[in-house]
Amino acid sequence: MDLNWTILIAVATSAISGIWTVYQYIEAKKREQNLKEFENYHKLIKELVQPDDSNAIYEDRQAAIIFELTHFKRYYAFSYRTMLGLREKWGQVPNQYPRLIDELDRSIKFLKKRI
Repeated sequence: MDLNWTILIAVATSAISGIWTVYQYIEAKKREQNLKEFENYHKLIKELVQPDDSNAIYEDRQAAIIFELTHFKRYYAFSYRTMLGLREKWGQVPNQYPRLIDELDRSIKFLKKRI
């Protein structure tokens, strides 16, 4: 009977140790993924609102960035507020950014449903 308890305790300890190792691995991967997502999101925001060196506005690139921002679920609320601000600012220039305004309107509608 003593042998059974010893084996049971050894198996339980081993299982707990294995579960803890797997948990730590998953948490580390989650933190790594969150950091990558953070870096990518902030890079996109910068590219969206900060013109490059030529000061030219690249509507296609900006429209693509607006669309991509809707894929960052963790940042929905911030993206929504940012897009509302850009919509207001860019909308003040008549016929200047029609494709951007259209993409902003679509993305704002999408995000509003999910917040």
